[in-house]
Amino acid sequence: MAPEVYNAKATFAALPPELLTQIVVHIDTARAISHLGSTCRKAHTFVENDGFRIFVQTRFSYIKPPTKPSPSFWKEAALGITSLAKNWDRKAFIAWSINPQKEVSQDLRGQRSRGRHAQAGQTMGFTPVIDSYDAWYGGDWTSRKEVVAWGAGAVLCMRGKIMGKTKRHEWQTSDNRHLKGINSHQQRYAYAIYNEKGAREGLDDITSVNLLSQQSLSDSEQVVIGRASGGLALISLSTETSQSKVLSSYETQGRPVRSAATNLGSNSLLATCLSDSTIALYPVDPASSQVHPISQISVNPSNQSRTWSSRFLGHYRLLVGLGPSQEPLHVYNIGQGKILQQSVRMLELNDFSTQARLDLRGDNGARSTTSVYSLAPIDTSSSAGRAEGDVFLSGAYDGLTCLHDLRSANSITAVFRDPVDTFSPIYSLLPIGTERFVAGGARHSIIKVFDLRMPGGKLYHSADLEPCSGASIKRPRNFNSGKWLSCCEHHYDSTHRRRGWNVFLRPKDNTSRRVIESPVYALSRPSQCSSTFFAGVESTVLQFDVVSIMDEYPDPLFKYGQANTGDKHDVERKWDPQGEVLCLPMYEQDSGPVNLIKQRKVEHTQGSIEGWDERWKSEGPRPANDRGRHHSWGLV
Repeated sequence: MAPEVYNAKATFAALPPELLTQIVVHIDTARAISHLGSTCRKAHTFVENDGFRIFVQTRFSYIKPPTKPSPSFWKEAALGITSLAKNWDRKAFIAWSINPQKEVSQDLRGQRSRGRHAQAGQTMGFTPVIDSYDAWYGGDWTSRKEVVAWGAGAVLCMRGKIMGKTKRHEWQTSDNRHLKGINSHQQRYAYAIYNEKGAREGLDDITSVNLLSQQSLSDSEQVVIGRASGGLALISLSTETSQSKVLSSYETQGRPVRSAATNLGSNSLLATCLSDSTIALYPVDPASSQVHPISQISVNPSNQSRTWSSRFLGHYRLLVGLGPSQEPLHVYNIGQGKILQQSVRMLELNDFSTQARLDLRGDNGARSTTSVYSLAPIDTSSSAGRAEGDVFLSGAYDGLTCLHDLRSANSITAVFRDPVDTFSPIYSLLPIGTERFVAGGARHSIIKVFDLRMPGGKLYHSADLEPCSGASIKRPRNFNSGKWLSCCEHHYDSTHRRRGWNVFLRPKDNTSRRVIESPVYALSRPSQCSSTFFAGVESTVLQFDVVSIMDEYPDPLFKYGQANTGDKHDVERKWDPQGEVLCLPMYEQDSGPVNLIKQRKVEHTQGSIEGWDERWKSEGPRPANDRGRHHSWGLV
């Protein structure tokens, strides 16, 4: 009897959806998913309807889709999020300073920093605090609105931006302190300024900003602002009309607001650090004009330290950073709208990293106290939802960033340090998915990018699967994993460790020595799928768009700005029409000689460093042991 002959294509077409799903789960790239869809009609239908969705939810589980995704959403999401991952790996970004108006920004640059009295001849600028969010207003990947708000002295600045297909949205008329327009990517934007009557610079400076997400394009934005003088209020501010209104005032008994955090949901809560030792919990209800705390505790009865930061970890935990203290991290449970002080967990920062701190400082003994300035929860949940968050980062006075997992008996799970700028305190933190995080240093206006690489976190690699030389036979293969080993530092498998990198922030509109040596006070990102993040240094807020100018397959949000020809005027017109894009210097974190690398102008579309964005060009090595390195490098 002759053997039965099977038709491979017919067999594949006969596979049930469950097996097709398992095939897609094991595919590494969005391009391969697209190629699968071209094999047969059934595969095409499956890929369009479910394949891209499975790919995104498997590789980027932290992406939260709109309530009713459009048929094209998951395909656009796969393109946008993989393009973003590639640009992070290639260090591709465009940065510039954002200001409402030139005349307004000139006034703001002279504002006093928090907690300082206005004095004649005072030269210190404002200390920015930033919050941002984006929200879907439609079912498409590009149908988003983005809002960013920041405190500039006693003034609140806000910018709203509408992206996507709603091109007919018209801005209302407003006064001369309002700026609006449309950028080269066909995204509409508008600024608004809120200046409370009677607010005094240096005394009533804004110390906390917390936006409440609004889904509708027609709704005014709602933001909770805290002040150094003890003011705490929920206001509405329209970026269309610049009209504002105080919705709620929170009772603080005149105690200064050090920091604040919101937990938005069915029962939204606001946690604030008041004065040096009090944590107060408030309900967030725009319908209540006067709000009193529903719970408050003292975290520092001995008055030997002060509170610095607070963040919600999931819905039922509150993180508090304080210091100097032997236990500078407190984790409180929240039950029935109250802080449960009896269930507090206090974390030390020297049980795991004592030896690391000894190596860094060269002290004879471990540091007994430190301060935690910044906290950042890491969203490890999937789009299907998981248990309460347990993982977060903390930035401390001694320059170390620690990873914590409350499921572990140890206080610290991992420690991250910069071998070059080792001792700068960490003032701000910003997780980028579960793959990396950005830390803001306390000097030199520097941001530090670290590879977080949590177990199971880096589920997508943007690097090509083929070696850069094109000769796969010359590259060894890992027979345990079945993957190619790294042929260079730009192509890697999941076990390869990449170096971190640091960027100096140098705004064009303010080149004073104070700004150049400023801490990075604040970092904010609108959402996990956003290609934008914001950084605040003295007197300035900078925007970073993680995008490559010559990307062949850009994020759909930037498709109108794609420069196909590479012509100088074409690129400038689409990416830098006002000449505002910054050329920032950076270096990789290495214990040996440091190679300073600097961005060129946007018209430079021919790369000089393999595996990096086209704008980067090496400036040559600098000695790693030069204590005045940042001055000798010509950066200040």
